[in-house]
Parts: sequence; C-alpha cells; structure tokens
Amino acid sequence: MATAQPRLTAREYERFRRATATHREELVVRLCGEVGLRAAEVVAVRPSDFDDRQGSDGRFLAVEETDGDTRTAYVPEQVAHDVEQYVRSNDLGEEELLVDVTPRRVQMLVGEIGARAASETGRAAFDAVTPSTLRRQFGQWLLVEHGVDARVVAAVGGWQGVDDLLGELRSPTQEEIATAFEQLDGGTTDAGRLSRLVVTLESVDEALVSAPTRTEIDREVCSRLTEVYRAAWVTDVEPDRDRLTVRAHAGESPDRFEGSASTELLRRARQTGKTLVAPDEPGPASDREGRGLLAATPLAHSETTYGVLAVRAGSQGAFDRPERTALDALGRRVAFAITATERKLLLLGGQVLEVRFQYSDGAATLAGLSATLDCSLHLDGVVPGEGGSLVCFLGLRETSAERALEAAADADGVDDVRLLRRHDDGGLLEVVLDADSPLLALAQRGGTITGLRVENGVATLTCELVPETDLRETLDDRLTDKQRAVLQGAYYAGYFEWPRGSTAEDLAESMGVSAPTLHNHLRKAQQKLLDSLFEEG
Repeated sequence: MATAQPRLTAREYERFRRATATHREELVVRLCGEVGLRAAEVVAVRPSDFDDRQGSDGRFLAVEETDGDTRTAYVPEQVAHDVEQYVRSNDLGEEELLVDVTPRRVQMLVGEIGARAASETGRAAFDAVTPSTLRRQFGQWLLVEHGVDARVVAAVGGWQGVDDLLGELRSPTQEEIATAFEQLDGGTTDAGRLSRLVVTLESVDEALVSAPTRTEIDREVCSRLTEVYRAAWVTDVEPDRDRLTVRAHAGESPDRFEGSASTELLRRARQTGKTLVAPDEPGPASDREGRGLLAATPLAHSETTYGVLAVRAGSQGAFDRPERTALDALGRRVAFAITATERKLLLLGGQVLEVRFQYSDGAATLAGLSATLDCSLHLDGVVPGEGGSLVCFLGLRETSAERALEAAADADGVDDVRLLRRHDDGGLLEVVLDADSPLLALAQRGGTITGLRVENGVATLTCELVPETDLRETLDDRLTDKQRAVLQGAYYAGYFEWPRGSTAEDLAESMGVSAPTLHNHLRKAQQKLLDSLFEEG
C-alpha cells in the first residue's frame, strides 16, 4: 500500500524553503513547488529555455517532458528573479544546465532539506517531503487556494487531468461552498471586491475629515471597512514585546487577538512598513469563525507609526496587488488624519499632557555640546528644515560665540551651523540637526516643544502631547524589573539632580551590581521612557 504524501500549508512550505542551505537547494525547491517541475525536468532546465518575452509578473519556461513532448510552464516573477541571480552568480552559459545533477540527486537534496526542516521544527512530516510532494502541492494550491482554471493547471503542470489532485483533498465546508456561490454574484470576485473597496475608501475619507479624535477615527475605519471585509481591527503592536492591544474592532471575531492567538503577521507589517497577507490562523478563541485570509497594514505617516490595521476576507482570492496597494494608501491616510487631529487639538487649546525630561547623555547633540563648552544653552525657536532636518535657534551663555560655532560644527548630529548674533557673554546660533534628532521625532509625532535648557551638559526638555495614552502604564509594561529598579533607585538617590546626589558608582555599589551593568540598565530604561514619549505621543 502506497504511503500518503504529506500536505503542506503555505506557511509550512515557506518554513521548508527556509531550511535550504544553498542557493541551488532553494532553486530546486522553488522549481518543484512554485513551477511544478518533476525531478527529471529540473535537471534538464537551461537558461535558454526561458522565454525572453517577460510579462508583468513572470516568464514562460519550455519544459522537456520525459515522453519527449514539450510543455510551457509559468515561472512567477520572484522565482524568475531567483533563477537570474543563480545564473549570474555561477556564470552559466545559455546552454548550460541550471542544476547539473541526476534526478536521483534532486530527490536526495529535497530529502536532506526535509530532514533539516524536521530537525529544526520538530515536525516529522517534513521528513516525508519529496519533489513529487512539492509538485502536487503546487497543483492543489492553484486549484483550491487561488481558483485557477483547471485547464491552465493541467497545462502548466503536465497533468492529463486534475482528478487525482482533487481526490486527495478534503471535502469543502459549507462556508467554502457559500463563498464560491457568492462569487457568482460578483460580490467577492477580484474586480467586484476592488470596486466595492474603492467606494468604501471614499466613505472612509469622508469620516476621516470629520472625526474629532483618534478614538473616533479608529472606530469609523473599522466600521466602514466591514462593508467589504468580514472583520476589521485597529491595533497597537509593541515592537519589542509580545503584546498587542486592540483599539477598535468591527465585524466577526472580536476576540481574534486575545490569548495565544498569532500576531506575527501584524508585527512584520509594522516592521516592513507595507501591507502583508497570510492565511488567518485565529487560534482556539476563534475556531468557530471562518478563517480566510488576513491582511495587515501599518498606519504610518512620515516617521510615525500609529498601529496596524488588520482586515479579514473570506475569499482565498482576496488581497491581490491592486487591493494591497489600496490598503497601503489607506494606512497612510489614516495615519495622516491622526496626526492632523492631534495637532488640531493642540492648536485649539484642548487638554494636553505636559511632560518634562532631564538627561545628561553626552551622545545627545545639544547636551554634549553644552558639556564640551561648559556653558548654558537654551532653545529660542525651532522650525523644520530640508530633508527631514530640524533648524534650532540656540541662545548661548558663559562662552564665546566663536568657540561655540567651532564646537557645534564638529559635533555629531549637526548638519550645518552659523552664527547669527554675538555678545559679551555668548550669542545666538542657528544649528541644523539631522533627521535622527529626538527633537525632530517629537515634532513629527504631533508634540510641541515648549522649552529646552541645557546647563553644563544637563538638559531639561519640556513638551506637550495629546494625552491619548497612559504614559505611566505604558512605561510599566515596557520596563523590565531590573530596569525599573535601577531607574527608581537612581531617581530616589538623586542621580538625576544637579549637582548629583549620588554617582553611578555609588548607586551600583548600593544595588549590588557593577557600574557598567547599572549604566546598561539605566540607558535602556531611559531609552524606553523616550520611546514611550515619541512613539505614543
């Protein structure tokens, strides 16, 4: 009795691919699993077999079959790019074999990759993967997951028919049957969905104009998107911790992101800054709901990310390139609306949160400049400059204007500087800070700098923010126990006062740690404090 071949989900296939150790191994896997080649066909491919007529998304490949016939396979754009890189890096001629081994060696390579994947993941099923497994999975994905015409699948894969491929699959669920017939009405076809999405986005734009607060923006976006999608969530994703908070939700599965539910897609969308799509795996809390596909779109404007929007579609044909482009644009518009709303609240004199920080980090441009000159600086004004820079007008005391000009020109983080005015005890400098300045980050996040004074290397920054989040709660969530203990110990011991009530060495000794360890915890705690200010503000 023949052993049943394992079936791989899209995520499992990607995990199998990541277990490849060489460019050649990955090429073999992709030719089997994404082009549908047999082992004997893989070893016969030459660069000259690829059609020079490149389409918008891929290329055609002339495949020599074992019976002597030739069929035309389709090579997706990313696989074609992978092939081109392989040809260039190995300096292959047009008539040289891409994979110059025997079909048996191809089978062995796939087996070795499977053993590696099984060892790395603990999933024994990877051990049973063969080139035939990958090829059949390719055909089944096209038929079921992407709804490709059965005639096309048979043609590109060299099958006489698709009955064998379909016979291995489970019977469709009632939900899948309903979705298939809904598509006949045009409601969820690619063109129909995109048309409805465009209308919905116009409705969202109208809501963004009139929404008075960030909370109302979140609520309106989710509510209106359920006209197209089964569910929508606006979430806060912490980049460095396994935490996710749902700010707003509409549609099915209100508990989708609770407990052990997977949030990896949303985290990757936040990191990459673009819309990502994956099969939805909601976890135990939402087993009764349909799965479908999940798309995650960052809400980002300029350097600020206000969270991640997630939407679920029931159709496996959802989220093609035009739809993802539309969601990318929506994410930018929502983020811009949030920025504009918070700045409007500040301008209209609404409730604001005033936050004051004191720091003495020599790596901070202005604090380091004051320490170098042993003088006092104060910020007279600030305006945005070209290329994402920030133009600061700095008043000087207790130093000569010429000496300050020379020191500022040599300081890290300064793009340009000029002397505007001099007097006996100082002067006025125009200093252009580069795009990495925390002052610029604060301004881009809707904050208003109301004061900055630096005395002999110790800076006091005062700013105003819209109080949408609980700053103390955010910090408590982000700080580790050691970081919180060091920060509190430093505060109560007078470390941040001027003159200092305790040195770092005194504090380290009292807490039973080395001075470098204390500095490490203290620096990270201060960084998270500033992250909370700049990211959440």
